[in-house]
Amino acid sequence: MMGKDEIVDTLNDLIRIVEDSHEAYRQAAETAAEDDLKALFNDLAAQRGAIVRELQRLVAEQGGAPDMGGTVLGGAHRFFLELKSTVLGHDRAAILGEVERGESECVRRYDEALAKELPLPITAVVAQHLDRIRVDRDRMAMLRGEVA
Repeated sequence: MMGKDEIVDTLNDLIRIVEDSHEAYRQAAETAAEDDLKALFNDLAAQRGAIVRELQRLVAEQGGAPDMGGTVLGGAHRFFLELKSTVLGHDRAAILGEVERGESECVRRYDEALAKELPLPITAVVAQHLDRIRVDRDRMAMLRGEVA
């Protein structure tokens, strides 16, 4: 079983990547030209905000200090910065491709977290989040396929 510090570090890593996703969706919703994408990105931004709050609660329950922000300038998260410039270009397929890449990074981070020996209640929550993020990633791939 993991120690509290390692649990907190793992959850804070998830907070950072999901907060990056939350911010990217928020920015994408503000700049998307098409109403259906605006609505989709606003919905996903709200979902990601709720996931961040739930992760922050789990960190606090472990006695840790929850991260409050993302890692927007982190090398592994450059795709979220690219998303903004892609959205400004209004290329629907490219926007969806960037979102899909970002969600794939979230999935990778969640898979890494689940490979650790987190306590069962935390594993259950993280697995739920991962299912949601995978569904959203697959939705982006499907939408991108409709455009291509």
